[in-house]
Amino acid sequence: MSTLYSKIAHELAQDIQQGLYGPGTKVPSVRQLSKQRSVSISTINQAYALLEDRGLIRSKPQSGYFVREGANDPIMAPPMSTGSDPAVVGKSELIGRMLSVVNGNSHINLGAAIAHHSFMPHRALQTHIQKVSRFQSQEVFNYQFSPGYEPLRKQIALRMRDVGVRVHSDEVVITNGCSEALSLCLRSNTQAGDLVAVESPCYYGFLQLAKQLDLKIIEIPTDPQTGISLDALDLALSQWPIKIIAVNSRYSNPTGAAFSSERQMALFNLAQRHDVKILEDDIYGEIGFEQSIHTAIKKFDTDGRVMYCSSYSKTVSPGLRMGWCIPGNSLQRVMDLQTFTTFGPAAVSQYAMGSFLQTGHYDKHLRSLRTLCRDNLERVTQAVRQYFPSGTKISQPKGGYILWVCMPNEVSAIELQLKSLQQGINIAPGDLFSNGEHFSHCIRLNCALPWNDELRNAIKKLGALIS
Repeated sequence: MSTLYSKIAHELAQDIQQGLYGPGTKVPSVRQLSKQRSVSISTINQAYALLEDRGLIRSKPQSGYFVREGANDPIMAPPMSTGSDPAVVGKSELIGRMLSVVNGNSHINLGAAIAHHSFMPHRALQTHIQKVSRFQSQEVFNYQFSPGYEPLRKQIALRMRDVGVRVHSDEVVITNGCSEALSLCLRSNTQAGDLVAVESPCYYGFLQLAKQLDLKIIEIPTDPQTGISLDALDLALSQWPIKIIAVNSRYSNPTGAAFSSERQMALFNLAQRHDVKILEDDIYGEIGFEQSIHTAIKKFDTDGRVMYCSSYSKTVSPGLRMGWCIPGNSLQRVMDLQTFTTFGPAAVSQYAMGSFLQTGHYDKHLRSLRTLCRDNLERVTQAVRQYFPSGTKISQPKGGYILWVCMPNEVSAIELQLKSLQQGINIAPGDLFSNGEHFSHCIRLNCALPWNDELRNAIKKLGALIS
């Protein structure tokens, strides 16, 4: 839940960024703002400390607080990408290097998009695991075959109505995270050599999945704010035998781009006209901020061609491995594939997640998580602006917890990663997110980490290494 001081800080930050207070301008004194807001002086001190952390204001002894130079300069957004022709996927060594460092736990993880444990409801989850293990031991230590635990599927079907999707629990398949959901949907609808259209940049895990299945991908020009170019996609669909369009509908990985409801419907109509399927990855969809998008592409699906995938890995626990898909008219093929490969996820995870959702505490947790992620994205953005070289471009996501940062063209992200690892900092180089070399000067930063001096200094070190 948003604290009062963070709400005041957020509103004052908006005033600064909109130019109400210019560079060098004094903001209201602590005592003055305390009277204006009818809150304690302690609350205002906390709000101003938060704004100092974000690099928006600075204090002058005996004088008060002033807006920092450059604090309200407009953020330069990364440009529209250029896309690429169909190709087989390469690049896997870089991913292995980044993930092995995360497993080692000895580096500051700005690389892999894994939230710090303090962001997750682990204590509550532990309670539910203990409860189902004690009272439903016979069920939780047995197989739970596809499509999965029915009470959990009912909870998911109910929550899907929040994004305008009306489905029955029998249309939901529980999976081992979102990765298995994507894999099952792809394997059910493609053969080796088939062509899949993706955003550019694209989540590296999906690129590697396509490589494992011997699929070709075509990267479509993508705007880092509004998502894949529908005009460029229409042209590609006219020229190439594309089988599936794979997109992040809300708060994409790595740019944070989000489809408006109007563009979601337009994308579905385009897919219907060309008779291709849509693979919708909505894993960050529930971590939207003030201007959240409350629909998914699946809402507009009238003929079962949209295969919707998500999970609780980004909101509850990555280790629980709780994902799901709503595969439309591919439902039976997906269930058959899962039955004869993994059978389904661990029963104890399904029962625990079902119990957690039934208590109604999930939405309370989401409100807290959204505030944490929004605040940290703002803090990391301001730190990047402060410490990275002039000309750096930064995405402005309205949800999720990752930033896409484009440095000056001459900077090598791979070289930066190698040097930053020596400093105890892990980052994700932009080369991971494309089959080409379009993003060799870009990095993705994980912002779901406790904000402290260690994290601020890590960003400062990155800026020094770049310089």
